[in-house]
Amino acid sequence: MSTIELQNLTKAFDKLIAVNNVSLKVEENEVLCLLGPSGCGKTTTLRMVAGLEVATSGDILIGNNNVNNLDTRDRNLAMAFQFYALYPSLSVAENLANPLHAENLSDEQIKKKIFEVADILQLKDIINRKPHQLAEGEKQRVAVGRAIIRDPQCFLFDEPLSRLDVQLREQMRGQIKEVLSDLKKATVIVTHDQLEALTMATKIAVMRDGLIEQISSPHDIFAKPNNTFVAGFIGTPQMNILDCKIIEINSSIMKINILGQEVKIDFKTPLDVNTNDSYFIGIRPRSFEIVDNNESDNFSGTIDLIENMGSEILVHIKINESTFRAVLSRSHRLNIGNTINLKPKEGQVHLFNKDGKVIRDE
Repeated sequence: MSTIELQNLTKAFDKLIAVNNVSLKVEENEVLCLLGPSGCGKTTTLRMVAGLEVATSGDILIGNNNVNNLDTRDRNLAMAFQFYALYPSLSVAENLANPLHAENLSDEQIKKKIFEVADILQLKDIINRKPHQLAEGEKQRVAVGRAIIRDPQCFLFDEPLSRLDVQLREQMRGQIKEVLSDLKKATVIVTHDQLEALTMATKIAVMRDGLIEQISSPHDIFAKPNNTFVAGFIGTPQMNILDCKIIEINSSIMKINILGQEVKIDFKTPLDVNTNDSYFIGIRPRSFEIVDNNESDNFSGTIDLIENMGSEILVHIKINESTFRAVLSRSHRLNIGNTINLKPKEGQVHLFNKDGKVIRDE
């Protein structure tokens, strides 16, 4: 069975707790992305699964078997590193073939697997070159190919696309996702790139300071963040997270003081909140629509900056010395200095308590 399970996994380096009591499970045919900023503990977690770091406490189960005391070579894993570690004296084909030599395959079977992987990863034209003759992106693709060419129990990827240019990275995301789907193995991918996580993963674990802040599907990580960190980390441009105070509550409709303005928002369901208490409100830049006037208690501010984004524009709006951002269509004829009135779209506003935890009707 291809599964990976971590139970209360902790890694300490002297007084530094790099990974703090992490528990998660990756089922067969699931792709879990460990996502977070540099230094959050995601690579250390992956290295413990691989057997390259010894856990301070907790358990690692692969295929329901505890592998805490097994060497890396005995865990039946395939891993692609951020720094590809190719054999410099071997060609691309020989590097790809290297993991297959211990599997008692015929030369014909090995050759077939090499060309299947080379086709998927666009390596056919460089199949006879050696690493010193390759571009950085080509080396990275060979490292990925070497991981997926054999039939291990599980796959581990450490920033697999980090050295590719933007166009090739976009192509490779879909291709690797398709390959992993066909292989039906539990897979863990470490990345700091949220787009990579959102497009490749079936499940995302967002990490910060060694802790897992949230494990959910890509959709729920984006649409239902558990706290202000996840809300602010996921999404480009970043979510607006603003201080606010509730003035009136009428079932699901609230009048809220935001940036000194009274804004009326319908949360669709009543929330467990109190008037005169302070909260954080979160609204994504794409969750605004322009209204003609401010009679309905909407945001009203002055355009401070406009950034072009192709068919859209990123508008910086200033209200009482504070600024938030909205992404709008280029069809709106807007200029710096104009007054703009904005209304949040229904169902796309998040409320958080002062500890940063989301408030839901659940």
